[in-house]
Amino acid sequence: MTRDDLRRFRALDIDFSAIGLLQDGTGDFAYFCTPADAEFVGRIGCDGVHFVLLPGDERVFCVDPAMGEEGKYVLPVGRDFREFLSFVLYCQDANPLSQIWWMREEQFRGLLAEDAAARQGGGMADRFVKTDAALAAIARTFDLTPAAPFDKVKALQAEFEPSVLRFSDEYYDVLGLERPEGG
Repeated sequence: MTRDDLRRFRALDIDFSAIGLLQDGTGDFAYFCTPADAEFVGRIGCDGVHFVLLPGDERVFCVDPAMGEEGKYVLPVGRDFREFLSFVLYCQDANPLSQIWWMREEQFRGLLAEDAAARQGGGMADRFVKTDAALAAIARTFDLTPAAPFDKVKALQAEFEPSVLRFSDEYYDVLGLERPEGG
């Protein structure tokens, strides 16, 4: 179901950049810490942060090359693509989802309040028209309502075992790690 939803999402006539899910990286998006065989979902357009699906897994993962900590480069941010999109609707952008891993709830709420204040402040009205249109199209197409992500994403990340991830040789070389047996 998640892969079908991703195809439907990509077919939408929206400005993907307005919600932090740029689609121009589908061919060559991988960084040293992108898991092997990852399927591109979208990128926020900053610091190499992108979202992926993994083979045989419905969860959406955030890959952040700047996290700088083994076991934190790749973390789940949604149990499936629809849940991920409901979180994007709530945050009105994918970027806040990429930051939950290091934030306390007050910091996360502060980030969302900052973003909301920027929307009210003007100066970028054209961007927010595109954001609102993209969010409305997603809500309509997938029959979704916004869902608060913080507790759900924190729980997903707390139970996640990063040893299930498969990486390229570049990952181990960059981090100076020994490759796992049979990996």
